[in-house]
Amino acid sequence: MKIGFIGLGNMGASLAKVVWQANRTDKFLLSNLSQDRVDDFIASYGGQVSSNEEIFAEADVIFLGVKPAQVSTLLAESQDILEKRESLLLISMAAGLTLEKLASLLPNQHRIIRMMPNTPASIGQGVISYALSPNCRAEDSELFCQLLTKAGLLVELGEGLIDAATGLAGCGPAFVYLFIEALADAGVQTGLPRETALKMAAQTVVGAGQLVLESQQHPGVLKDQVCSPGGSTIAGVASLEAHAFRGTVMDAVGQAYKRTQELGK
Repeated sequence: MKIGFIGLGNMGASLAKVVWQANRTDKFLLSNLSQDRVDDFIASYGGQVSSNEEIFAEADVIFLGVKPAQVSTLLAESQDILEKRESLLLISMAAGLTLEKLASLLPNQHRIIRMMPNTPASIGQGVISYALSPNCRAEDSELFCQLLTKAGLLVELGEGLIDAATGLAGCGPAFVYLFIEALADAGVQTGLPRETALKMAAQTVVGAGQLVLESQQHPGVLKDQVCSPGGSTIAGVASLEAHAFRGTVMDAVGQAYKRTQELGK
C-alpha cells in the first residue's frame, strides 16, 4: 500500500510521524510547499520526496494536510489525474470543510474521511475525531484506525459533531497550555523556581486527566475529594468560580466551534 502526505506543517508532520512509525512502507510519499520540511522529515524518519501530482497518481491513501482555503485549488490542479484513478481514500484534516464540500471537489469514485486531530497525537496522547463519507467501504474505518493506532484516542462521530469536537479537542490543547502556564506563573509568584513550577504544573494536569480516565469518576466528584472543609483548595475553587472560570472555558470552546463553522463556508 502506498501512503501519501500532502502538507507537512505542524499537524501534518506530526501525523506523518505517527503513521510512519506504525506502518512503515517502502512507498511513503511526501510533498510540501517548503522542501526543507520534507527533507527534515526524511532525515529524521524516512519516506520519499514526491510532488502533489505524483502522490495523486500513485498513492492508495492520501492525507491532505493543507489549510482549508488551499484544498479547493489543490484538488482542482490534479483533477485530470483524479478522474483517471480508481477509487482511492483521501483523508482531510482541514477544519470546517464538510464531507459534502470535499465530495463536490472530487470525482465521485473517491472515498473521503474527514478527521480532526490535535497536537498531542504527535506523542501518542492525542484525540482524533473522524467521519466517513457515505461511499466509504466497511474496511476504511479499520484501515484508518490501523494507520493512526499510535496517535491516541480515535473517536468516530457523525459528521454533524466534528466541528464540536474541533472546538473541544482540536483547539483544547491551546487552552490547556494557557492553564499550565498560568499555574506555573502562580508557582513562581509564590516562590518556586520557574523550571520546577512548570514541571509541577504540567504533571499536575497530566495526572489529573489520567485519574479522570482511569477512575471513571466524574471530575466533580474528584474535585470534591480534594476540597477539605475550610481548606486551601476550596478557597482556590471559590476564587475561580468568582471569576467565571467554567463559563470562560465554555465560551472559549464555543467561540472555537463557531470559527470552525465559518472556515468551512
